[in-house]
Amino acid sequence: MKAILCVLCILSIVSLQAEIIAGVAIRVNGHAITLHEIAALQDKMHISKDAAIDLLINERLKDDEIERFKISIEELKIDEEIALLAANANLSKDEFLRKVTRNGLSLQEYRTQIKKQLQTKELMQRILASNISISSEDEMLSYYTKHKKEFLMPSSVRVVRYMAQSDESLQKAIAAPKQNIQGVEKISETIALSSLTPQIAQIFIHTPNNEFTPVLTTGGNGFVSFFIKERLGEKAISFEEAKPLINQKIMAHKEQSIITEHFNKIRSSANIVTLRE
Repeated sequence: MKAILCVLCILSIVSLQAEIIAGVAIRVNGHAITLHEIAALQDKMHISKDAAIDLLINERLKDDEIERFKISIEELKIDEEIALLAANANLSKDEFLRKVTRNGLSLQEYRTQIKKQLQTKELMQRILASNISISSEDEMLSYYTKHKKEFLMPSSVRVVRYMAQSDESLQKAIAAPKQNIQGVEKISETIALSSLTPQIAQIFIHTPNNEFTPVLTTGGNGFVSFFIKERLGEKAISFEEAKPLINQKIMAHKEQSIITEHFNKIRSSANIVTLRE
């Protein structure tokens, strides 16, 4: 018996040494997190090592939950999601896929990303399904009273329009707005929100001053982003008008609290082993 225990101990030590050599830094319920993953996430998101580790641990716990709930996504669902994303970008499916894969990402890698996004969305819906409650009238009125500045809506916005035929050129201009980037046109203008579709108007309303809107596609297969300089003619919308937005804000806060609490509980009982710092 002692000989068997001795052998098992030796095997455990050998296994541990092998993982250290392989660069495994942490195991979460048996799933490895490598030093390379940590460093890559730090570089990609410009965050600290501890923050990267925290995100990767949460990712492994999320993968466990997806498996526990047996959430699977069919290939047809992935195709439908890609088609929807292409349509929202005003591109054909082929044009959209060329765009997302031109920086070294393979089509299969992109499909895997979409699959994980759909699995995550389904997981969140299942977690929230039996936990979230509808916002009451009193709850919405209380939020409106305490956060009136959030319901100041401008009649128009002063912007600088950045336009380019190349998304890459536009991204360079956004990263260095004071520089003149070849192929990027800048136009200062004042835009009345009443002239915009409700969806585009919301983008202008929710983009802070001195920041860029998300990149949008134009009718001519070009790309555009707006640098928000100033909101003009701001006035508070009434409680009745604000109700849909208030409910959206309250529900988003509730959802985040429920999901955070769910994963905190899972993390507290998870088997997390640090092999090397």
